[in-house]
Amino acid sequence: MLGYIARMPISPRSRRLPLLATLLLGASAPIHAGTLDLRVGIAGEEVFRGVVQNNSPTASLRADYRFASRVYLGSRLLNNRSAGAAQADIYAGYARSLQLFDLIPVGIDGGINVSVYSRDRRGPERRDLDWAEAYAAVDSGPARFTVAFAPDYFGTGGAGWRAAGQLRWPLRTGLDATAVLGWNDGDGVRRHLAPRGGGAGYGDYSLQLSQALPASVTVYGQIAGASIRIDDSTRPRLLVGLRWRWGAQLP
Repeated sequence: MLGYIARMPISPRSRRLPLLATLLLGASAPIHAGTLDLRVGIAGEEVFRGVVQNNSPTASLRADYRFASRVYLGSRLLNNRSAGAAQADIYAGYARSLQLFDLIPVGIDGGINVSVYSRDRRGPERRDLDWAEAYAAVDSGPARFTVAFAPDYFGTGGAGWRAAGQLRWPLRTGLDATAVLGWNDGDGVRRHLAPRGGGAGYGDYSLQLSQALPASVTVYGQIAGASIRIDDSTRPRLLVGLRWRWGAQLP
């Protein structure tokens, strides 16, 4: 997978990514302390907002660095047969915790994510699939609400947006349940999915059970799907996966 990433063609939009990262790093330069978080995972499938991506096992590698200033930078690499051989997500944002009315603990998070694909499958429209979106989230206790907006969804020339709610609940020590319900719409979403049997706004859902194991390993099972037929994604998909996580506080 990493070999595919190394051979990725760089689109004009992708060339702006190093500049974005440099500016963010420069703004955070006076703050050296931070946390480094690495995650490695393998699952039976990759489902993006209810849409099946691979129809085969998916491996992923994710790295996050959070500065003491609460600015963070990160990247995720994974294989993706739906939009090229491999995918790289590069993101940057700001997150912090607040006390609403001095009583209710609330977390806020916002930033930009850019997705870049190797060997783009441009299809009959010959469009570049690389795309970017801005996102914002607020959470309190077990609940989290997220909105995202892409001015050019998967290079369609149309905008796309998603609103989603998440509820995470501990069932017992080390065992968590997470439910997500989202809605996806906009001209870009409809254009992108029309050749795959979509062409309309749709809902996505998932229910995941995760169990923490020794050695920083987590095993999980997930049911995910979409409210309309997109390829064969309308039926619920059962995913099983493993994650390993490592983190460190850096001076």
